[in-house]
Amino acid sequence: MPTTLQLILTGIVMVVTVLYIHPLTVLIPLLGIVVLGAGMGLLEGLGNKKNLAYIDSFNHMGERFLDDFAGMKTLIMYGRQKRYARNFAQDSETFRQKTMGVLVYQLQTLTIMDFCLYGALGWFVIAQGIAVHQQALTLPEATLISTLVSIWLIDFRKFGYFIHIFMSLLPKVKHLFDLTQNTPNTVSVKTTGSKLTPETIRFRGDLGYDGPLVSHVDLTLKMGTITGLAGPSGSGKSTLAAVLMKQLAPLAGTVTVDDVDLATIDQRDWWASAAYLGPTTVLFDGTIADNILLSNPAAQNWESQLADRHLCQFVRDLPDGYHTQVGENGNRLSQGQRQQIVLARAIIADKSVYVFDEITANVDVANAELMLQAITQLAKAKIVLLITHRLDDIEQLPLVNLIDDNQLLAGTPAELTQKVPAFKALLDQQSALLKEVRA
Repeated sequence: MPTTLQLILTGIVMVVTVLYIHPLTVLIPLLGIVVLGAGMGLLEGLGNKKNLAYIDSFNHMGERFLDDFAGMKTLIMYGRQKRYARNFAQDSETFRQKTMGVLVYQLQTLTIMDFCLYGALGWFVIAQGIAVHQQALTLPEATLISTLVSIWLIDFRKFGYFIHIFMSLLPKVKHLFDLTQNTPNTVSVKTTGSKLTPETIRFRGDLGYDGPLVSHVDLTLKMGTITGLAGPSGSGKSTLAAVLMKQLAPLAGTVTVDDVDLATIDQRDWWASAAYLGPTTVLFDGTIADNILLSNPAAQNWESQLADRHLCQFVRDLPDGYHTQVGENGNRLSQGQRQQIVLARAIIADKSVYVFDEITANVDVANAELMLQAITQLAKAKIVLLITHRLDDIEQLPLVNLIDDNQLLAGTPAELTQKVPAFKALLDQQSALLKEVRA
């Protein structure tokens, strides 16, 4: 690509030479540049619109993909994956159309550029031929100035092409920065899936992968009772949760749901009936209400249901209340607020079975207590398994199952404290950490 200095020097030599040999014809290449500038100016507004529409479409499709990918398990659990797949397909088609629009615009601008520059060059050569025919110029003079003008116009075309690309990128870059200030679009979904209403779930067998993590498990979960599960990291708590959610088969044995083998129940039917919530929060771009109602858009009186459980009452202090935008994965909210929203979404879904896996692990004490109260109230009419290591949670549970030395031991917190040294050590460790936090 010719440099700016090279283009200027070549232009000066061309203009001076043509003015000296044949002054009037110097207007022809200059007029071509003026016409080119006018044509490009007329297309600039159209080009900016197409570029901004293209980057908007790309950004929207990217946000949809990242949201869907990060929250895939959540979408499947609440039966929303088909709707999101259709939305993503629509976004992809829109992006394809916007991309074709930008490509057509680029071809149009190149056509105008070539028409103006090569048209000016052709006109100039014809003018020199006429001048030679009229003996106003000699053939060597006409050849010299035609060569100089050709070199300059061709160099100008190359330079102009790169300038055009640079200028077309400016609104895109500016728009990318502007997008950080814009609020994202909300999404709407519909309820699908059949629901089971079991009263008991029982697992008898071994947990593990290549070898047993926990052997001879005999665990029964009952409606109306919250069952706790504790144990050191890596002991098999999350593995048990995966088995109960039908994401992992037992190493040995069976899981029965009201005496029906869980292996015979369709995955979609089970996920329509059971909900899993872990320590990692998944929120989608939109409002707080959008995220809560994701699980059940037709829910009635859901705000009063949450108020009765003292959940998400922080919205009272927000100017837009439940219409507050949460940001990308809830980055405008605290961790405790995000977890409350996730818990509220699960409650509004009205599932039959709930598996809470360290849901209060990364939140402050006040939010954790609110969430535990809501879970305890929920367990009065549901099957609930609460996996936790928090001292405050464990002490309030009527029954705790402890994984210790590859075995599952059951009892009240008081019984396990007396009989199992590992459980007492776990409580002492949590008590010491709690004192440090509150100090």
